[in-house]
Amino acid sequence: MISALRKLTSIRLPFWVMFMNTFSMAVGFYMMIPLLASYLLNDIFLTVTMVGIISAIRSFSQQGLSVLCGTLADKLGYKRTILIGLLIRTFGFGMFGFVDSVPGFIIACFFSGLGGSLFNPASYAYYAALSTSSNRITIYALREMLSNMGFVVGPVLGALLMGFHFKYVSLAATLIFAFSFFFSLFFLPAIQSEQSRKAYTGIWSQMQTVWSNRPFRRFMLFTMISWSLVTQLYIAVPFRVHQLDSDANIGLIYSSGAIVMVLLQVPLSKLGNNRLQPFGVMSLGTLLLAGGLFTMGMVGAMWGIYAGVIAFMIGQVFLQPMMNTMVSDYAGDGQIASYFGFNSFALSIGAIIGNVGGGFLYDLGNSLGWQGLPWVCFLVFGLMNIRLMLKDLRKKQTALMSTDHTAV
Repeated sequence: MISALRKLTSIRLPFWVMFMNTFSMAVGFYMMIPLLASYLLNDIFLTVTMVGIISAIRSFSQQGLSVLCGTLADKLGYKRTILIGLLIRTFGFGMFGFVDSVPGFIIACFFSGLGGSLFNPASYAYYAALSTSSNRITIYALREMLSNMGFVVGPVLGALLMGFHFKYVSLAATLIFAFSFFFSLFFLPAIQSEQSRKAYTGIWSQMQTVWSNRPFRRFMLFTMISWSLVTQLYIAVPFRVHQLDSDANIGLIYSSGAIVMVLLQVPLSKLGNNRLQPFGVMSLGTLLLAGGLFTMGMVGAMWGIYAGVIAFMIGQVFLQPMMNTMVSDYAGDGQIASYFGFNSFALSIGAIIGNVGGGFLYDLGNSLGWQGLPWVCFLVFGLMNIRLMLKDLRKKQTALMSTDHTAV
């Protein structure tokens, strides 16, 4: 990890501005969003159904609009789109501390999600536009590491402020995003995408261009399936620790997994990139995700949950940076944010499948008296996706060999 960081001393200033933004925004997000549901239930006294609806609105406005917002980022420029997104999220997060009605919370959720749908594809595209093929995997690995550090720090700060009142949590998160806005405004150079220099061809035309890329559509299918496994973590761990009457361990389990990701993100990402083909890295990550879930569910002791979570987190270490690197590789000039927007939408579909399908499997397993049903299904689902990815990898290798023989 230290050697990898030393190699980044030559990286230009814009990257370090983006790294600061990534960490600060992760702290602000994880400071408030995990506590929002508790606040709505226990202080505002909303029903569980209403809290679910409000949360779904935030998720839809962030993930569901990512296709449109990613395309807009390619048209407007990445810095401008990042700034607009940060400003909108600052407004949305600020609203949470000053509203006390369902319509107010719905509006706040919509704006906070809309802000994310604008700056997320644009920020990933910004990383891709400045990085090179030789350092891109390290750049994205560092980005994920900093995001995970925010995941560790944010909830701790949020819990401390929650001891006073949720308004202080909202105010602190708002100030963090306001800081990111002004920091980006003054220190982040503008990158004018290639597409925005051309004559305006229309957002719909840009979206059609991305969708017509058949290999990328297959890639989105792979990421969607793998992401349906990623979303199981926040259902599987509470479900299993409750079964083992060890609910008090939830925080320690998540913290342990996050620390593993922070420590291993950069070195393991570089190792996978150096030793395996891209789809091979994603297959390894998916195998660890599925195997980790299987271990959590089939080992009837707490050590099985810890071991499963660590394997699961290492799977994410391999999967996420490579996934982002491959998205940027698929994209053409001036289309990077559009591709990230499409992939983000695919991930949101995977999250829906994972949440709904996972919940159904847990209930079905209970009703059938077979507690192992969901865990076996997760393993089989992951292995099927790995088979599809490796099949694609073999096709590409065969095509390359045919090209080489033709050239000879």
